[in-house]
Amino acid sequence: MEGLATDGFHPLPECALVRIQGPDAASFLHGQLTHGVTSLGADLAAPAAYCTAQGRLLANGVLWRTQDDGFVWMVSRDLTDSLLKRLRMFVLRAKVTISLDEAVRVCGALGAQAVPAALHAAPAWTRAAIGSADWIVAPMSGANQPAAWRLAETSPDAPEGTAPAEGDAWTAARLAGAWPWIRAASQDQFLPASLDMDLNGTIDFAKGCYPGQEVIARSHYRGTVKRRMAYGTASWAPDTPALPPASDLYAAGDAAGRPAGRVIESAVQGGLLHVAAEITLSDWPAMRYVAGAPDGVPLDMRIPSSVA
Repeated sequence: MEGLATDGFHPLPECALVRIQGPDAASFLHGQLTHGVTSLGADLAAPAAYCTAQGRLLANGVLWRTQDDGFVWMVSRDLTDSLLKRLRMFVLRAKVTISLDEAVRVCGALGAQAVPAALHAAPAWTRAAIGSADWIVAPMSGANQPAAWRLAETSPDAPEGTAPAEGDAWTAARLAGAWPWIRAASQDQFLPASLDMDLNGTIDFAKGCYPGQEVIARSHYRGTVKRRMAYGTASWAPDTPALPPASDLYAAGDAAGRPAGRVIESAVQGGLLHVAAEITLSDWPAMRYVAGAPDGVPLDMRIPSSVA
């Protein structure tokens, strides 16, 4: 992450907080999300996803338990209308209420000046109440550049000596750390393995049923995963928009212009386009990818060592 991000606080208005409360909140969510909700402790958050019956992703985000034994699920804001509607369809007789929390503001904190010292060496998903805010250590946090979500009703003061936010620094750091999020444009487009969710703790293979569980488990245990996530960068003008989610990548030099990959999420920061994309494993590493069009900008790609 070094060199990718601007230290300081980065407002994240694109993050929404869905509150699930009531006596049956844990058991209800346990039957809907990929993570083991009933075993989630109060001092940890967890990555959790929501899938169709066919195992395709409708949303992913960060889940944690609240003091009143309810839960908060942080997801992309442009998904909230469809998610709330879908979740409420399955409440039936469960004693659960589902709502959107508009009071709490979400910021991404990057660097030692912004992240509290007590969290600098803490493992990913650690939760802590420090000062007037709740904190969650982000999965891309590292010794050289701590990273955490800050949740509070007030905006933080900028740390002394830090620069204003540049481009989409938080998202760029998150993508470099292999943690893209599903957006409205990419709903129902990707299987969880395309975001490495079978490897990074998002899916609990020991838990009971949830939508898509049979498809996801079969693919995992039979070793039939054919597509994985790759991260790439390309030189990019700061005033040029990032690639939309679910847009195509192409093979360099392919005159036919056939798609060779799909964007999961992208961001522009520091003169670079940062892309998390779905690629076909049989194409790796011979394929050379370009962004935006068949004659587009070449991407410098890599995939996690656990996959390669």
